[in-house]
Amino acid sequence: MPSLPRRKWYPSGPWIDGIRPYEPPASSPKPKQADPTNYKIIKAHEENKFLLVKINYPDCKNYEGNKILLFKDLTLLELVNQKLIDPHFFEKNELEIVSPIARFVPTDEGWNMAIDLIRLN
Repeated sequence: MPSLPRRKWYPSGPWIDGIRPYEPPASSPKPKQADPTNYKIIKAHEENKFLLVKINYPDCKNYEGNKILLFKDLTLLELVNQKLIDPHFFEKNELEIVSPIARFVPTDEGWNMAIDLIRLN
C-alpha cells in the first residue's frame, strides 16, 4: 500500500507536498471586515456577569453581517458607551475597548449554545 503524502504546516494552514489545496483567483475580492463604528445591536442577554449580543455589521457580508459575541464583566450600557464594538479578539488597548471572549455562529443554534455556556458558570 503506497504511503500518503506527508502534511506540511505553514502559517496559512496545511499544505500537502508543498501544494496549496485551493488557490483563490488573484482577482477575487477580499471579504470586507466588520467596521467597529457601523453596527446595530439586534438582541442582548445579560446573565452571570456575561453579556451576549447579536450585532449586525452592514459592511460585512459573511452571515449577512451578523455576529454573536460573548463578553465577560461588561454590561450592555458599558458596551454601548465605548462606541466601538470590534468583533475581533485583541489585547486590551489604550482606548479601553473590550474584546469579546468568544464568538458563535450567528444562528439560533449559536445563540442557544452561548446561553448554555453562560449557564455553566
